[in-house]
Amino acid sequence: MLFENQQIPAADLPSVASVQFQLLPPQALQLRIIGWAIFQGVLFLIGLSFVVFNELFRQLWLALLLFACWGLQALYCYWLTRKRFYREAYAIRERDLIHVKGYWRYRQLTVPYVRVQHVEIKQGPIARSLGLGSISVYTAGNSGGRLEISDIEFQEAERIKQFIAQKAGTDV
Repeated sequence: MLFENQQIPAADLPSVASVQFQLLPPQALQLRIIGWAIFQGVLFLIGLSFVVFNELFRQLWLALLLFACWGLQALYCYWLTRKRFYREAYAIRERDLIHVKGYWRYRQLTVPYVRVQHVEIKQGPIARSLGLGSISVYTAGNSGGRLEISDIEFQEAERIKQFIAQKAGTDV
């Protein structure tokens, strides 16, 4: 038997641009902004404790500098949270699942169903109150691959899990 491995011209490959991606629900942005606010509140309290309990920061200009830096990073993180939200999407296709995300570092991950080991759905307390959840798809191989789609509607995550279980041919 003769082994052949024919080269395929790049122009003949299917285009990912033609894929219809599903955007995250609006509640996902709300959840991410809540997470941002909690994180920024903790940072503010840490900065406030430095001003109150550290002699060095009792000088007005140092305290103002500290809170100006905090304010700038808070605005930048808020801006970046919103930009990342609008760049994240997923697509469920016949043979694979595609997830795209990122603003500065764009990432596109495709997982074929034949490589799926198991699927996990997670839901935190705030996400539960908004009806959201996250789905993680773990793949076979030494790389320990995992695709995670955060903050999608919980019912959608359950439907995706059942669909992948059917396609993978296992009870994931």
